Amino acid sequence: MSYLCEVFPPDAAPLSERASPCAAVSADEAVLLEILRPEVALALWLRPEPAGWRRATDGLLAAAPFRAACEDRPEAALDRLRAGLPGPVPLDLATDMLRLAQFFSTFTGHERVRLRLEGVRDDSCRRLHIDAVGLRLLCTYRGAGTQWTMCGPDCRAPHQAPALAVALLKGTRYAPPPPPGCLHRSPPVSHLPEGRRARLLFCIDEPGHFA
Repeated sequence: MSYLCEVFPPDAAPLSERASPCAAVSADEAVLLEILRPEVALALWLRPEPAGWRRATDGLLAAAPFRAACEDRPEAALDRLRAGLPGPVPLDLATDMLRLAQFFSTFTGHERVRLRLEGVRDDSCRRLHIDAVGLRLLCTYRGAGTQWTMCGPDCRAPHQAPALAVALLKGTRYAPPPPPGCLHRSPPVSHLPEGRRARLLFCIDEPGHFA
């Protein structure tokens, strides 16, 4: 990871569909294809929360902290991932993870993908940075979502993705390289009450990346 900016205060700016010149943000799934544009470093697909989602995912959220990861074809990777988790995975969650894994596999042209599901309760990765990967997909299923900003002479408070939004990000190994200054981080949660700190984070990487 390359850390490129100091820590911001925990408050994030309101999100809009024109939040940053390096980010494409929309409620249309097709926005993920915007990552192919050279000037875009982050494509964010905003999604509504399904009915009953919080009740269905409460069990996994309560089991945090935990981390499960594996690399394989999407279906096999998901089966192995579920086997390593501290509790059962709701059908809707498993279906969504598989859908995103299949999309990522097709989009990147890799038969195998690396999946990671984490229950987080601390300020993990709280400095703004660019990941040392090609492409990375992030989805915060519960809790505070990924934050990002343009960093230059005037680093402003970052924007924050809502829960269930799908973020597709370029890393330092993407060719051509992503535009400079579009950085992201995990949201700081240590200032929140204990009962609001837990996050359920899903990450998909290209094969061979083990961070």
